[in-house]
Amino acid sequence: MNQRVLVVDDDSELRTLLKDYLGEQGFAVTAVPDGEAMRRELAAANFDLVILDLMLPGEDGLALCRELRARSRIPILMLTARGDELDRIIGLEMGADDYLPKPFHPRELLARIRSILRRVQELAGEGPARALRFAGWTLDVALRHLVGADGV
Repeated sequence: MNQRVLVVDDDSELRTLLKDYLGEQGFAVTAVPDGEAMRRELAAANFDLVILDLMLPGEDGLALCRELRARSRIPILMLTARGDELDRIIGLEMGADDYLPKPFHPRELLARIRSILRRVQELAGEGPARALRFAGWTLDVALRHLVGADGV
């Protein structure tokens, strides 16, 4: 199943580029221009990651980041033109899991997304299965141990 990414950025060209690029990499991407649309999408569907711009019309990305973190553990990657040290520190302190200043290389963004999602899966215990069950048998992959339904 494709991992779902929500992109929140007021730059329509960047939203389209991210949607296309991440879609080519196997992600299911929804892209919205502001916090109001973000809230609607989050209420309607589950996402694995939010990519959030700092400078948005109406509410800024920091307020949205703080709001998301207060009610959810969804990973947040801040992607913004404000890349000075203080902005990065504040973004991370507000709850972002990572912070990537614009301009950025798409491969770096992809690597950061995969890294965040990998950490989240490992913390949730969703890593590779240790035991496989089939036809009454259980195979412990790590121990290379096969047990039948009778326990032998």
